[in-house]
Amino acid sequence: MKILHINNSDSSGGASRACTDINNALVQAGVESSVLVQTKRSNLKGINSINTNFLEKSKSFIRKAVDYTTIKFFSVEYRGRFTFPYIGKDISRLEIVRNSDIINLHWINEGFFSFNTLNQLAKLKKPIVWTLHDMWSFTGGCHYSLGCEKFKRECYECPSLKFKGMNDFSKKIFNKKLKIYQDLNINIITCSKWLSEQTRLSRVFQNRRIEVIPNTLKTDIYKPLDRFLVFNDLELDKDKKYILFGTMTLKDKRKGLDLFIESINLLVKKDPSILNKIELLIMGSGKKMSKFNLPLKIRFLGRLGNEKQLAKFYNAGVLFVAPSREDNLPNTVMESLSCGTPVVAFNIGGIPDMIDHKINGYLAQPFNVEELADGILWVLNQQAPEQLKSYARNKIIQNFSYEKIALSYSEYYKSIL
Repeated sequence: MKILHINNSDSSGGASRACTDINNALVQAGVESSVLVQTKRSNLKGINSINTNFLEKSKSFIRKAVDYTTIKFFSVEYRGRFTFPYIGKDISRLEIVRNSDIINLHWINEGFFSFNTLNQLAKLKKPIVWTLHDMWSFTGGCHYSLGCEKFKRECYECPSLKFKGMNDFSKKIFNKKLKIYQDLNINIITCSKWLSEQTRLSRVFQNRRIEVIPNTLKTDIYKPLDRFLVFNDLELDKDKKYILFGTMTLKDKRKGLDLFIESINLLVKKDPSILNKIELLIMGSGKKMSKFNLPLKIRFLGRLGNEKQLAKFYNAGVLFVAPSREDNLPNTVMESLSCGTPVVAFNIGGIPDMIDHKINGYLAQPFNVEELADGILWVLNQQAPEQLKSYARNKIIQNFSYEKIALSYSEYYKSIL
């Protein structure tokens, strides 16, 4: 049984880490599994790139540039990514693709897959598993619909497009997906129960087999560490408590930075005594936080690519806040819990799959920032924080470990073959 995972990158973004971790878990379990990417940045074993020479790298650069320009020109930035699948690379003739028994797609955007790419894969007559990390596969182009439900019937007049209408890009992309998917032997895996429900409601995938198998992560890296050593290494104040917030880019409205800011301001009003006790650690690319005039001291970390360093910051935090408006199974929540750091979040998307309310974290009602602030205070005031940390770690070990997820994927693949 030869499995080929296909993802845009091996290291950029949550889907990339999820894809490589699933592959590593399968290899560790004795499955013949490898990864094919458009952009390879790591030296990880078993990762193959389509860019084998200067010409292919140049073509890939051009495709990405066109993809970025199209998104910038046609879509509404604050609503998140909208992908136009008109340019891509035909990978159907590659030996690694032809020799595989099952092709497992993951996040295939950024100029990697086009409609033609999917058409060429269909001709190989191989079973295809598509692990969904967002909603793009069944919408008219948006990766998260942010409340829009047109994907259940037909997309048009898309709120994520600058130029919307009855026959806009979203309608054309949506109808093209309907047609192409008919010829593809697609089996769907979603990482969360929420995304499974959204997929079943979609017109595109309403009659497909859909299985829920969560992502996994390196629990030997994301693990509880000696806090004294962590604070020394990161040069943090041992007399302070640190609240963490993190995302890839701080500009992404979906991740709720504005809601986080509101909750912190409410937190200080509720308990002014924390002013000299609490500081914020902010992870993610984008502008620094001084312009938001938060009452607490901030340490801006930028985007952290080193996983061991990232794990240290999770360990430094007394809690992590994830105020997403819409999310699948965010890596940040899983990583924080795996390090033994409880998470406060809204009760949305796939987050309840990981957080058990008042056991390993706190789930606030969407999008009640006062309740989010109450959740932060609840964690800060815990009389037995070590128990909370233990429950956080155990949740991940019992439900998201390499061994458990590898077994679920292996059994799923065998059922398809």
